[in-house]
Amino acid sequence: MKNAPESVLVGSLQKFSVEDGPGIRTTVFMKGCPLRCKWCHNPELIDSQQQLIQSPNNCIGCGYCVEICPQGAVTMSPQEGVVIDRNKCDVCLVCADGCYAKALRPVAKWMTIDEILCVAEQDKGFYDNTGGGITVSGGEILLHAEFVSRLIDEAGRRGINVCIDTCGFGNAQALMEMALKENVTDILYDMKSIDEAVHRTYTGVSNQLILDNLRMLAADGRTVDKLTMRMPLMKGVNDTDDIITRTGEFYKEIGVRRVNLLPYHNLGISKKRNVGGTQEEFEQPTEERLTEIEIYFKNEINLKVEILGRV
Repeated sequence: MKNAPESVLVGSLQKFSVEDGPGIRTTVFMKGCPLRCKWCHNPELIDSQQQLIQSPNNCIGCGYCVEICPQGAVTMSPQEGVVIDRNKCDVCLVCADGCYAKALRPVAKWMTIDEILCVAEQDKGFYDNTGGGITVSGGEILLHAEFVSRLIDEAGRRGINVCIDTCGFGNAQALMEMALKENVTDILYDMKSIDEAVHRTYTGVSNQLILDNLRMLAADGRTVDKLTMRMPLMKGVNDTDDIITRTGEFYKEIGVRRVNLLPYHNLGISKKRNVGGTQEEFEQPTEERLTEIEIYFKNEINLKVEILGRV
């Protein structure tokens, strides 16, 4: 781990998270992901490079950003307010530094392990009393495997347990090394779609590596009990009878025991727009369909099931 970077881009540290693992947690959202999920609820964290994001509701219309932009990439429109020409913008962040109202700001901040844990340690009492800790998420943590491994080790030295949240698309050895660490108590593992064609269409990559890495974790007695599957669900995309049945049979085959169902929400649409892009909108499965899936996993596959993230 000698070549691990001293800092990484962190999108945010979210305190008092209650759906990112057991207990009260602080979730560390790292920037950069190898998947391009069309429904991503944190699209500003996909690109591994720094980006400029707008918060239009914060804008006071002073026009100072227009004056100070070195590239002439910022203009003001009576209809749209601040308009950024992303082809001209080189993300120098001069406009963000000068924006008093924080209507323009960097997506992420370079943070060291000590800076991350100094924030996380503020709530250590809550972790100890609730069985919580920190959750390292993304983006995708396997893009920062060496840094995350060191972060986990240092958290352990400070008496903090860790949950890792991964899409599973990355180096198997690095994933297993993280998973085996004593203070890693939980692994949240994404299942976008067990169907290869659907997975490629909606995430941009094959699911083969993801399934192989999941098999690896489930086959090891030291890590299988740490696993909880996380399934984002889009109506008509990955909630079909065929996909749910095949997924359940796969879980039974490899010995998965817990699953979280995450019905779609459209909170990523405005975030994508604010970093300069557009995102497709999907539909959430009906309550009836969610209940059917929940009952199937509980009764037919004998899993512990939770439905999270309803908005």
